[in-house]
Amino acid sequence: MDKRTIYTNNLLQTSGWVILLILFFFFIQTTGAYNFCYVEEWNTFFYDAHYIRNILAYPGGLAQLIANFLIQFFVYPIVGVLITALLLTLISFFTTRILYKLTHSNTLLFLSFFPVVSLLFLHFNVNYLYTGTIALLLMLLCICLQSYFRKFRSRFIYSLLSTFFLFIAAGPVALLYSCLLFIIELFQNPKKAFWFVLLPLFVFLFGKTAMWFGLFGNLKHAILPDGYFTLRLHPGFIIYLPWVLFLIVFSIACIYKIRPFKKTWTKGLFVALQFVAVSYFIFAGTTKYMDTNNEFFKELNHYARHNAWDKIVNKCDKTPMTNLLYQNYLNVALAEKGVLADNLFSYPCVDIRSIYVTGNKTPYISALLSDVYFSMGHIALSQRYAFEANESVGNYSPRMIQRLVQTNLAYGYYGTAQKYLRLLNKTLFYKDWTIQHQHFLWDDKAIEQDSVLGAKRRCLFPDNRFSGYKGLDDDLKQIIIQNPSHKTTIQYLGSLYLLSKDMEGFRLTLENFYNTPALPSVLPVSFQEGVLVLAEEDSNMLNNYQIQENTIQRYKAYKQHTLKERHTLWHFLNLKTKIK
Repeated sequence: MDKRTIYTNNLLQTSGWVILLILFFFFIQTTGAYNFCYVEEWNTFFYDAHYIRNILAYPGGLAQLIANFLIQFFVYPIVGVLITALLLTLISFFTTRILYKLTHSNTLLFLSFFPVVSLLFLHFNVNYLYTGTIALLLMLLCICLQSYFRKFRSRFIYSLLSTFFLFIAAGPVALLYSCLLFIIELFQNPKKAFWFVLLPLFVFLFGKTAMWFGLFGNLKHAILPDGYFTLRLHPGFIIYLPWVLFLIVFSIACIYKIRPFKKTWTKGLFVALQFVAVSYFIFAGTTKYMDTNNEFFKELNHYARHNAWDKIVNKCDKTPMTNLLYQNYLNVALAEKGVLADNLFSYPCVDIRSIYVTGNKTPYISALLSDVYFSMGHIALSQRYAFEANESVGNYSPRMIQRLVQTNLAYGYYGTAQKYLRLLNKTLFYKDWTIQHQHFLWDDKAIEQDSVLGAKRRCLFPDNRFSGYKGLDDDLKQIIIQNPSHKTTIQYLGSLYLLSKDMEGFRLTLENFYNTPALPSVLPVSFQEGVLVLAEEDSNMLNNYQIQENTIQRYKAYKQHTLKERHTLWHFLNLKTKIK
């Protein structure tokens, strides 16, 4: 083969991998671009020797450290998409390279994409740890190096040492690695392959030893892919799928080496079948493993993190609002824009869960509730849920650490706030934010003058009051009394009464706060609709509150069943919306 032919072949191969990278990029970008900045919210990289030593002290520490280093760049959505696409392309490249070395044929080209595609789907599960992807890449690199050892003794010694290295550096993937090496050896050198049975046994012993030292809670997290999934949760079969497909693909490759297709048409047919199968797998997997609800939630979360309230409202205007988590973020956005009580029933509602869902101890719901309560001005609950979310992910959530800084500054707990600021100062992308908030330390006047922290500090309860003792609604009343200028609180309070259909509580709220700095004389739309409902039993209500003529006419039309508008408090009081 002349140099020109070699150059042409290399150019074609390089072009093919570049095209694959582009395809991965656009697929991820269009299906879940905000997934990766959501991943960054729960783990990032701290430039700190203690942090690095602590990670490396556990099996799989090197892979986790590499993963965390990459994750810090996910703060920009497009960078997360690009890095993930690049890693998947590299895994595809090394898998294809290994299969070619085994078979000396490109006939199995598309077969190598099965485990990679399954890994792609796994990335959209918020509980999957990015460490698993790095671990697979390290495993493939070790397999590539193993092929350079021709003699059995040197190959076995390398395999033994590399298995131990993988367990220390990448964790559970060492078991998959040892099984793949056994499969390869079984077909290449069946007489001595029994020696390679020792490799999985050694991994088992490594795992048991690590458990004995307290490095793992149970064996499956030490030697199975469960170790790359959030603890205390059941991943299901999806976490095992890439491993199973790697075992199947390598087995097929070894069989093909012994019994290859001789005729060109059979090879072409086999390649075509692989292509069809991969295409179907992508289509079926996208439907089964990728939840559009989750991806939409992550996008709303990203906008909320950056106070992009208009983007949340615009996005929700184009989407059926039948999900409670969507409604929570939408109502936060409406509250921050000062129009929650005007637009409360412009979207489907079910009850108070449309304002705040029930906590379930997961970091994702806890973070949402921290946002909701921060918007309400309930700093105690916001801090509690931020702490809960951060603690459940090992205290490495940059977003929750930011919230803990804000709440501790509001309370005047400067020493605690400084502790969190020092932690953020060890990151790459949060130093500017840290510098902006360091000047608040031990400076009450600066905090009081700040538009955010000052407003939240004025919402704090008196020292002699225990948060939550008499219920959330009573807490919100106390916040209004402390800081009547915090307009979102009164809107939340009235909205909660309306959503719970507690018209008596709503009536008392109006009596206590109407025509005060907390509640202006011109009531929000839903509050006016509530007054008209109360006026059915007490006609004096209309004399006590300014109700717009348009609202009165709409209520008359509702009573006569001629009102075309369906999104009103009056309809809500008589209908029950189904929520997922």
